[in-house]
Amino acid sequence: MKGKLKEIVEEIIEESRIVLVLTKPELRSQVGYAIVAHLLQDENTFGLYIALNVPHTSVERKIKKMGGDPSKLFFIDCITASIKPVEERDNVIYLDSPQLVLLEGAIRHGLRMLQGERNFVYIESVSTFLAYNSYQAFIKFLRTITNEIRLYGLVGIIFMLDKELEDVEFSQATTFVDDIVDLRHLTWEDLQP
Repeated sequence: MKGKLKEIVEEIIEESRIVLVLTKPELRSQVGYAIVAHLLQDENTFGLYIALNVPHTSVERKIKKMGGDPSKLFFIDCITASIKPVEERDNVIYLDSPQLVLLEGAIRHGLRMLQGERNFVYIESVSTFLAYNSYQAFIKFLRTITNEIRLYGLVGIIFMLDKELEDVEFSQATTFVDDIVDLRHLTWEDLQP
């Protein structure tokens, strides 16, 4: 991970806060994997990964390739069960879709499973929530989940693509986070080792 992104990640972890990460669509996955892999390099850090767009097995491969330990992740996988029968695993909850009522319960369970001293919750994408739920339901969910993250003393990382929400909606969503980390300036070269 290049210096600038590493500094940003270390600042996020240092302050135990909830951040909204803005990125370009073409780099969302790579930036997200780089952040998670870096966090997992700390032996006392575990994470709850809410997989909305990519099956957890793909995430595990990418994280491992980038030097992170995917066995330190608890997954809520909202993809795999909708495509094929699943093999039960201790560190994965499978949901057919990101319906918020089911997701809230799964997240609560996942939060109790984290055993490190410096833990985090990583949410892949805001737009996927909105594809399955109303905006009002999403805002209520965001309020609930960010408060739970704070109560557990965790770091929360929520990814949002550039222009994913209208200005008014974006302003409302930002009221639940402590900071906005704008990574839209990053290029592919910035992510290379």
